[in-house]
Amino acid sequence: MVITDFTDENGIDRMKEQIQEKYNRIKADVRQIVADELQRIQNDPALAHLI
Repeated sequence: MVITDFTDENGIDRMKEQIQEKYNRIKADVRQIVADELQRIQNDPALAHLI
């Protein structure tokens, strides 16, 4: 039973590349979420003292 097939149209296994791409995308998403939240906290007078 194969859960996910990582082979491309040429039959080459692209598992490592696909996992790395997903990891990089998630890492970038997390960085953006943190940046957005830091900005939100800085802009809120009730929370700005936390930074």
